[in-house]
Amino acid sequence: MTLLLYLASALALLLLAHACVTRLTRGTALVLLLLPLLFTGRALLTGRVYAPVELAYTTEPLNGYRAEIGAPEPRNRMLSDITFQMIPWRQALRESIAGGEWPLWNRFEACGDVLAGAAQVAPFSPFTLLALLLPAAESFGFTASIAFFLAALGTWLLAKELGCGEMAALIAAAMFTLSAPIALQILWPLGFGWALLPLVMMAARRVVESPSVRSASILMTALTLEALAGHPETLLHVTALGAVYGVYEWLRRGRQQRGRALACAIAAGVAALLLSAIALLPFLDASRQTVEHHIRTDFFAKGPLRVAPGLSRAALLADLLPFARASFRNFLMARAEAGSIALALAIFALWRSRARERWLFAILGFVCLLASANAWPVAQLLHRLPLFDLALNDRLASAVPLCLAMLAAFAVDSLSDRAGAVMAALLILLAAGALGMRPGSIDAPRFVAELAPLAVAAVIVLFARNRAIVAPLLLALILLQRTISDGALIPANDSRVAYPRLAIFQPLQSIREPFRIAGIGPVLFPNTATMYGLEDARVMTAMTLTPFDDTFPLWCRHGGFGFNQIDDLTRPMLSMLNIRFALVPQDEAIPPGWRDVTTDHATRLIENEHVLPRAFIPRNVRSGVSNDIEDMSAATDFAEMAWLDLPGSPRDMPNGPGTIVIHPRSLDVTMEHDGYVVISDAAWNGWRAYLDGRRTKIVPANHAFLGVHVPAGRHTIRLIYLPQSFVVGRWISFATMAMIVLFCIGRTWVRRAPAKTA
Repeated sequence: MTLLLYLASALALLLLAHACVTRLTRGTALVLLLLPLLFTGRALLTGRVYAPVELAYTTEPLNGYRAEIGAPEPRNRMLSDITFQMIPWRQALRESIAGGEWPLWNRFEACGDVLAGAAQVAPFSPFTLLALLLPAAESFGFTASIAFFLAALGTWLLAKELGCGEMAALIAAAMFTLSAPIALQILWPLGFGWALLPLVMMAARRVVESPSVRSASILMTALTLEALAGHPETLLHVTALGAVYGVYEWLRRGRQQRGRALACAIAAGVAALLLSAIALLPFLDASRQTVEHHIRTDFFAKGPLRVAPGLSRAALLADLLPFARASFRNFLMARAEAGSIALALAIFALWRSRARERWLFAILGFVCLLASANAWPVAQLLHRLPLFDLALNDRLASAVPLCLAMLAAFAVDSLSDRAGAVMAALLILLAAGALGMRPGSIDAPRFVAELAPLAVAAVIVLFARNRAIVAPLLLALILLQRTISDGALIPANDSRVAYPRLAIFQPLQSIREPFRIAGIGPVLFPNTATMYGLEDARVMTAMTLTPFDDTFPLWCRHGGFGFNQIDDLTRPMLSMLNIRFALVPQDEAIPPGWRDVTTDHATRLIENEHVLPRAFIPRNVRSGVSNDIEDMSAATDFAEMAWLDLPGSPRDMPNGPGTIVIHPRSLDVTMEHDGYVVISDAAWNGWRAYLDGRRTKIVPANHAFLGVHVPAGRHTIRLIYLPQSFVVGRWISFATMAMIVLFCIGRTWVRRAPAKTA
């Protein structure tokens, strides 16, 4: 199913490119179609999962099933975000869409978290929506394949736009598509965003070269896909690079053409912003409420950029000598590597090619290389620019392979024996550099993968009699080199390994009232519960609500595993958070206030005997406390007291009593006296409360949660997470789509209308 979905989607894109951009031969289309399968074919052709799901077996409860399921040892721990964020977030998206809801709220983590507002789930990208046809883990095989394909198609179109030959454009496509940063990051929205860079640059050139409605439409489409890809930081970087390239081309045109091109570019950019408002506005709204935003504005954006001494030189060395990366294996660092053959051809292009754009790509690549290493002065200058001062600009490394690929395409079109001499010289240089490195610092397999194909390429270019076979042989060597170097960065696992059914969760299936679950230490690694339809109060997300983060000292700590770790299950606030169940090691004593439920393999499931329901009526409420976190830290029973932000109210007031019946989408509340209901969902901006069908005010409760005032009597409360930013963005995007459709219909009608005769 994954393979069929990829082939159908890629073929549709090829037909679209053939009809709207430039003609493709069948041979070229076939190569572009099959190119991604060099990396993903191990999964798509065998029904396996192209995702590091074996990482879920590093902790309990899945670790106890490793031998039984046949899960392999972890192969690349740098990919842990895929296992514990990207796949669970897509599962949450599938649950939201299947429930007939807009993809706004992720109930499975952090006492509720934003979904569309966090951006990285990319809920409005057409490629994400197609991926939802598949189970969450399996769908990443499609995501990777279609992202690789878009990188290949975009690079080929850009090279053809610059006048490169068919084979030269294919070589460029292979170099960028299979480059190290794309191969490493392809399952992140970060990688998907960078895969669209050549398409954006091609569209920018097309607008300048031939300003028209069609070229503006192509640019609008490319920018919209970039905006919907789910990584706003990459949107900034890719748009900036596209703008730099567009300005370069624009300055080379006449005044009249400049005016038309500028008008088309502005129209395309504005239309893309309006179309993607449904995704961008919720992100801008949510991001300002997060700890991460405060960190970037207070730490990143203030003061000079600080880089550890020697780090820039080490990073540059690892990029220029791709096998010299042993010390970086445990870090997620985007290298700027496209392979030694690409580097040799790029050097030859600067020497012998007559392409006008060669120096632009050389300078652009060098600047991005310096930025990737946080090298002076590029990193410091970028840090002074608006928006860039909040971004991780070392990720510009992902643009370097594209610059090398375009230079290589220019080189192939002007290939001569001297290119072989350059390859031989680079071979000697790399070998000498390796000899000068300390023992044990070289990645031996990559060293061989870099030098052996380069040596063969040098021989072919120097001695081949039939020059027509040189370029195809170079393409084959490039494919071989990149497959050996990075073809196995992402593992292909047996589908049985992807979150199998666990007996320990069986007792939870019959419980209808909402509850949350957690684990001690790294047990039940956060977001793993999502794959079993369970809600975890802990956080492993890119955006953490600031008030929720403020409560961490009351019930957890920032652990060494990248999430807020629970070490003590007797903390009173755990009951307020609706944590009814917990997983602990089998040999660990059951803490006071908890009871044993079941044991499976090496893990025990226990139940909290003092848990509060998701919505409850505290016996008293307190307001006007300047530091409610400090006051709450002394609480032993959150059913006794709740802290609410009620300006002008007495400090302490009795509340209720009353009863609550919890339904999936509403609360039936009966109050003896006026009072407040507390709901332990995180209080992101955008919650709406309706009391008996009428909108009512939500007040902050217990610092980070929801409170609703309920008069005496029987009432129904309905809570909906629907931020105004999404409502406005949805209206803007849909209205823009309608206007574009009407414009296209009108344009078609005018073209088909018979010309009036005199």
